[in-house]
Amino acid sequence: MAGPRLQPLLLLLLSLALRSAGQEGLHPAQDTGERIINGNVCPRGSHPWQVALYYNNKFKCAGVLVNQQWVLTVAHCHQSEYIVQMGSDLLVDVRAQRIRATESFIHPRYNNRTNNHDIMLVKLHSPATLSPIVNTINLPSSCKGNATSCTVSGWDVTTMHGATKPSRLMCSNVNIISYQECKQSYRNLLKKYMLCAATPNGFSNSCKGDSGSPLICEGSLQGLVFAGYIPCTTPFKPVIYTRVCMYRKWLNNTMKANS
Repeated sequence: MAGPRLQPLLLLLLSLALRSAGQEGLHPAQDTGERIINGNVCPRGSHPWQVALYYNNKFKCAGVLVNQQWVLTVAHCHQSEYIVQMGSDLLVDVRAQRIRATESFIHPRYNNRTNNHDIMLVKLHSPATLSPIVNTINLPSSCKGNATSCTVSGWDVTTMHGATKPSRLMCSNVNIISYQECKQSYRNLLKKYMLCAATPNGFSNSCKGDSGSPLICEGSLQGLVFAGYIPCTTPFKPVIYTRVCMYRKWLNNTMKANS
């Protein structure tokens, strides 16, 4: 262990290293939406499209890279600007690629009271450099149906009481469930534009801290984790997602008009 005289020097060197990497001041833990409870560590590099959005040096939401210059996330995460981190399963990684973003495009029908049409595009200040660990995911060509097997991935706490924060991206396997089944838990579903997913045993799912995280079903981006629900106790209720396939026209038109 370093002696008292060396400790200030070591702290200074660490601070300079973080600053040179653009990482100084980033903090991982912010309760802003959904979180993966009782999930597993995702296979390394299995989600190269997943990004972390930081605001005021704190993790705000997750998102997905759908174009070299565009990130898709949820509208309730809107801020004036972000630092978008990509290319790492770690929430804080000095080696990760980070790009500033100051332009956001919220869906025109978004309602911040009901969170209907909770979807937003964020334009990067410069295009992402694609690599095996930074890649885009295509917008869905069709909507997947009930009982489809999916994976939801995200960061933030992994226990119901918030005691455990993961260092790596966490995954949970879920299935899309019917509108009628989900309606039993949530009365005000916007049927066409939302979907629900749950685990068969209700033991693992999103809960609070991973808003904007992707629901990937058979290789297709089908959902973005919606607003959070409290309390987070087992068995969990189904989780509501913004149904990405219903917004393809708006997404494509918005990116085309603002590129």
